[in-house]
Amino acid sequence: AVVSTQSTGNQARKMKLSVPTEAEKKETEAFVQKPKVEEKTVLTAEDKRKSIKQLIDRIPTQKEELFAFPLDWSVLDKDLMERRVRSWISKKIVEYIGEEEPSLCGFICSKVLAKSSPENILQDVAIVLEEEAEVFVVKMWRLLIYETEAKKLGLVK
Repeated sequence: AVVSTQSTGNQARKMKLSVPTEAEKKETEAFVQKPKVEEKTVLTAEDKRKSIKQLIDRIPTQKEELFAFPLDWSVLDKDLMERRVRSWISKKIVEYIGEEEPSLCGFICSKVLAKSSPENILQDVAIVLEEEAEVFVVKMWRLLIYETEAKKLGLVK
């Protein structure tokens, strides 16, 4: 038993508190306990911004280091390709060629989905993009690394 003092005005009065029985403890725990739900860390906008900046800073900018960076192919699925990568490729092709080239865009996407090396893709697109090919593949490879790493970290859906 726990004894505590509680003052009321000028008088101190003693109260006797009883220790709960095992049955009372279980009843209270059953009432208070909530079903366990898998907790996901919710990032604030500031935390997310910092995480994205840190991720971008980790991605190499030099071609040799960039092409040697291990790309997690298991994260790069068709959904990610369609949502993020295909539209970027299409936009860049328009910038370089001046018009949409759905067949070239599809070809590059199929090379990426086939897990082709960046050197191999560079060799193939150099025929069409000529001197812009290297810049294009370097930027695309940075995008692929960013998207796969961000997805693994939960920064993008």
